[in-house]
Amino acid sequence: MRSPVQEYLDRLVEQIRPVDEGTTYQAVPSAAAMDRSLFGLALTTVEGHGYAAGDADHAFSLQSISKALTYGLALEDLGPAKVQEKIDVEPSGDPFNEISLQAGTGRPDNPMINAGAIATTSLIKGRGGRDRIGRILNTFSDAAGRDLKVSDSVFKAEDKAGHRNRALAWLLRSFGILESDPEPTVQDYFRQCSIMVTAKDLSMIAATLANQGVNPATGERVFSPRVVRWVLSVMSTCGMYDDAGTWAIEIGLPAKSGVGGGLLVVVPGQMGVGVFSPPLDEHGTSVRGSLAIAQITQDFGLHYGDVPPLGRSTVRARYDLSEAPSSVPRSVEALQVLEKHGHQCRIIEVGGDIGFAEAETLTRAAVELDESVRTLVVDVRKVDDFGTAAARLLTHVVRNFLAGGRDIILLDDDEALTRSLLDHAAASEDGALPDALPETATWPSSGPTPDGSPTADDAHTRDAAVYDLAPTEPHLDDVEAADVGPEFRLFLSRSLALEWIEQRLLAFHAPELVPTGSQEPTRSPLLEMLTDEDASTLAAFMESRTYRAGQVIRRTGQPFGGIYFITAGQVELMGQGSGGRRYRQAYLSPGMIFGEIALGQAGRQVTTVRAVGPVTTRVLTAQVISALEESDPQLAIKLWSALARDAYTSVEQMSRESGARYE
Repeated sequence: MRSPVQEYLDRLVEQIRPVDEGTTYQAVPSAAAMDRSLFGLALTTVEGHGYAAGDADHAFSLQSISKALTYGLALEDLGPAKVQEKIDVEPSGDPFNEISLQAGTGRPDNPMINAGAIATTSLIKGRGGRDRIGRILNTFSDAAGRDLKVSDSVFKAEDKAGHRNRALAWLLRSFGILESDPEPTVQDYFRQCSIMVTAKDLSMIAATLANQGVNPATGERVFSPRVVRWVLSVMSTCGMYDDAGTWAIEIGLPAKSGVGGGLLVVVPGQMGVGVFSPPLDEHGTSVRGSLAIAQITQDFGLHYGDVPPLGRSTVRARYDLSEAPSSVPRSVEALQVLEKHGHQCRIIEVGGDIGFAEAETLTRAAVELDESVRTLVVDVRKVDDFGTAAARLLTHVVRNFLAGGRDIILLDDDEALTRSLLDHAAASEDGALPDALPETATWPSSGPTPDGSPTADDAHTRDAAVYDLAPTEPHLDDVEAADVGPEFRLFLSRSLALEWIEQRLLAFHAPELVPTGSQEPTRSPLLEMLTDEDASTLAAFMESRTYRAGQVIRRTGQPFGGIYFITAGQVELMGQGSGGRRYRQAYLSPGMIFGEIALGQAGRQVTTVRAVGPVTTRVLTAQVISALEESDPQLAIKLWSALARDAYTSVEQMSRESGARYE
């Protein structure tokens, strides 16, 4: 199947190529004699995917498009303040080669007209073993993602016909804008204009600017984000010379034209477009290039005034804890308490890229929560990228929640947004937030050595233990009087976050139901389905087993080995996805069981179970269960019934969660 983007570009080239208006650039013989029918179009996304149509591989001289990149290099070298001492950033409304300088100072109005471009080139100095033109060429090559070269024939033609530019340079020298002999600067300016590129190169350069200065194909940073903002701003207001206003209205995108027939257009955050076609209009812009960009802008809604409201799709789901509780097995009494008070925890799932509009939508959802909500969970695991607006606004939400005595939890598996919040808060006048990053423990994920001790490689980290975080101060009647402070916490997994929240709810409303740091099998939710006598009988058949932190207890693929009752400590269940990628499914704590899933049709362990810290279990082994079916079939049937009820309860919880999250 062909890409619809490729088909679109092919059709667009076919549609526009017959247009035969404009004249070719006459100052350079090779350009003047160029085939008027040439037309190339290329598009590169910020992810580095490229599309091209027509004569996108045909080489031509960069000409004035070079001005934008040289300006970026000058900003990187000297900073905006120093550069502005020599070159202003105001639109001139004049053609590109107009002889005009500001009265009094002699500053060019902007770096896109020739006077400003020559002044910009003068600011670049040799460095690191490269002379000025070497550094310019290297920067251009980094942006294009390949080695570019100066055309000697184009340079000689520019040098021969460059009287007007030399006049500009000497005028700049008279005002002190150029501080030395203008001729070397003019020569290098001609050389930068003579660098040969293709439409594909232009699209990659534009994509580098669209990607905040990082070449999307090589991953190399060419310009800092701050410099990119300056360059794109000047391109927007001055890049199209005396046609800049009309361009802003009709196209609305930063662009730079060149008399060599090239046109570079940046769609910030999305893509870069490069066009080549020799015939030019009265402003020195490619006729076919302008038509192509106008059509692309219209067809894809790329004009800055056509940007749709993005914030509405940010919040993917919102629901209460009672609608989608954790998968932790609990007693009937505990489940009833959580059902009754689950509305006090609100979960908001967000995704996509978070700019101002999206951040405002999210924070408004938080601000509008009912006062009865004591805990807000913001799940940002599906957020692709975020800007400073997200850090600033979410930091404010965190402060307000903590000031109001309420918990706020972030689910952030790569910790990027959480760290951004902490950094932003630390640099603000209001001061740092509480450190939400979890304590971590490290152990090998490749399993123990033959003697059972952990290996030293392949380490990973975990969330802090639930029972270290849950409050223990009981207060049955007056929730407001409970001596438990608000918490700001990061969790890497949803299962542990919800278990932690359920612990807090139980501590507030039914502290006698809060599981302690250890729990006998007879008090587990599974055996509480049986009579005390039957539960005690089964417990008497169990073996006690202990494990060190990081030790693998059960491996994926092992046959059924028994039902493990956790009496102390925590274990994690690790699954394996496509390509052998491991992922954490859940944490299990005292009172929970594992190993029973291997009783299914496959008869094999489907997850790897590992001790988070020191763990103690009681195990009803496969041999004991088999013997029990012979010696006491009635008790065996009761055990099987309890396991079935436990499985149905889990299925019901998953169904409720799916309904809440994906309605």
